[in-house]
Amino acid sequence: MTEETNKKEAEVIIEVNATETDAKEHSGKNPEIFSRIFYTILFAIIGWLSLWVFTFVVLIQFGFLLITGQVNSNLKGFNKEVGLFLFDLIKYLSFQTNDKPFPFRDWPYDEKSSNENKDELNESEPVKASK
Repeated sequence: MTEETNKKEAEVIIEVNATETDAKEHSGKNPEIFSRIFYTILFAIIGWLSLWVFTFVVLIQFGFLLITGQVNSNLKGFNKEVGLFLFDLIKYLSFQTNDKPFPFRDWPYDEKSSNENKDELNESEPVKASK
């Protein structure tokens, strides 16, 4: 009986050690996962609000286009930066990158980041309404 008891105790000890090892392995990854979850929720809310700002500025830009026949260059520049911010935000939210967007990155999206996005309009290229 003593041998059987010792074997059972040894099995229990092995199971406990294995469980502790698994818990230690998972606890090392959990802070990263919880951090990612927190930032994903936070940036999703910020992205939703930023999209509303972007849309509002687009509507104001249409007003300028209807009234003056030209787009406002200040609004065009602002919406360019908001669009680049939303682009970075979507890349982070969709797990394309681990680089967090603003405020973990500089806000004034400079020419370096503009060159990464080849599909955007050239600043000197005029935008006109079609007739």
